Amino acid sequence: MSGKRIVVIGASRLGCDFALAAGSAGHEVTLVDEHPQELKSMSFDAPYFYGSGLPASLSDETAVFDNVLSSNEALLECVENDVDVKIGVVAWGAFHNAPNSQHIGVPKVGIVSREGNELLEYDQLVLATGSRDFVPSFKGWELPGVLGAKAGLKLLQSYQCFNGSRCLVLGTTAVAVEFAKAARDFGIDVAGFVEPTASFQAETEMLEWVSSEGIPIYYESVILEAKGTDKIGSAAIIAADGSGSLAEIACDSICVAIGVLPNVELPAAMGCEMRFDDTIPAWVPKVKGDRETSISQVFWLSSFDPTDEQPAKALAAIENGPTGTNAALAESDGRQADYINLWVAKLHEMGGADVVLCQCETVTRGEFLNLQPPRYLKAGLKVIHDPVTGGEGGPKISQDLAKRMTRVGMGHCQGKRCRDEAAFLLSQRFGVPLRDIRPGSYRFPIRPIDMSLIAAEDDDYHTREKWPHWMHEEVVPVDVAGTE
Repeated sequence: MSGKRIVVIGASRLGCDFALAAGSAGHEVTLVDEHPQELKSMSFDAPYFYGSGLPASLSDETAVFDNVLSSNEALLECVENDVDVKIGVVAWGAFHNAPNSQHIGVPKVGIVSREGNELLEYDQLVLATGSRDFVPSFKGWELPGVLGAKAGLKLLQSYQCFNGSRCLVLGTTAVAVEFAKAARDFGIDVAGFVEPTASFQAETEMLEWVSSEGIPIYYESVILEAKGTDKIGSAAIIAADGSGSLAEIACDSICVAIGVLPNVELPAAMGCEMRFDDTIPAWVPKVKGDRETSISQVFWLSSFDPTDEQPAKALAAIENGPTGTNAALAESDGRQADYINLWVAKLHEMGGADVVLCQCETVTRGEFLNLQPPRYLKAGLKVIHDPVTGGEGGPKISQDLAKRMTRVGMGHCQGKRCRDEAAFLLSQRFGVPLRDIRPGSYRFPIRPIDMSLIAAEDDDYHTREKWPHWMHEEVVPVDVAGTE
């Protein structure tokens, strides 16, 4: 068997495990991961919600590089075993022959680093892109110091820095406690946990740790406001039962640890067939039992799927051919879906419609749900619009349509902050299940990057002379191309 060129996107545990196994089997493996990220890239809150209070130490690129590499033992093992590891590199797109792209030839992945752009040709593509933060809106959530749990963990455990000394944690999930432990190890005081229900969400052992540390838990409460001007000074929390009971907690940072969702930008933009997983709740690629997606030679590995031995199954399919059998759907109690839904509902109920939902375009929840046009147009609606459409399949909503009407998700972050909450709000307001809300579309490049980095240094003949067509010379008639 001759080795195949395999590109793995994401140095997650699954991504590294697959890269090691494929390398040991004699394949030519390239592992790409976007960490360490540049400061300006982190400011777009992708894939994690870092917020606007990033530590100044992140500007020391050499130290950051060393910290990130040394903190990932699996990645170091890949380096030691001759896997071609590319870190600090963004996979901004992936291309294959399809109805709208018929002259790609060998499938390619577009990657870009601080040095420039490269197109990697591959025989097999493995996507292990991990997770992203879910951070719903509340008054003051744009202040420096508000961040997601995955962002907080990445800063503490990989970048080894944090901007704050006393942090309030929203949620009592497993990732909330994981963040609290990492924060304590880093010398950060945890001001408490805010929980909208009467029960601790994580396992009993985690609750015992919280109790042993003397960290307060504010049950049946949600955050009302992060208070401050240029930074957080305190947080106001309010009883979730509507009694109006308030408490103010001193803190200089707020970690939102309500839940995490799969990072699906790349497979979605590639055109992989997607399905809605009610238990997560999120759209994920539809895969076969061997982890192959609807696009041939493209595989999906995800910790959100409890399927065992995912790397081994994908590697077996690459070496022996796909099985063609559909994967069994994962079984779950759906607790995260219900929990996120409760948080969004309570934050809206307590905080009201005037809270900014889209930071990029400064659109409030009320303006979004009423499908109001952007403020700068200075024009109201002559008639009330309803985003719900009918049909044989029942009522549905297109998030792209709502985006075009309100600009929620159309700003410089391209919906990375508000996309998911917007879907929940639409579902709650109009009574349409999340699976019947068509998500906002993803497009290449999936990360904001400098166009100068992906531009060719010298355009070739076809680009210079036939740029309106972007097609091969042999399929463009001379009279159409306009050449003599």
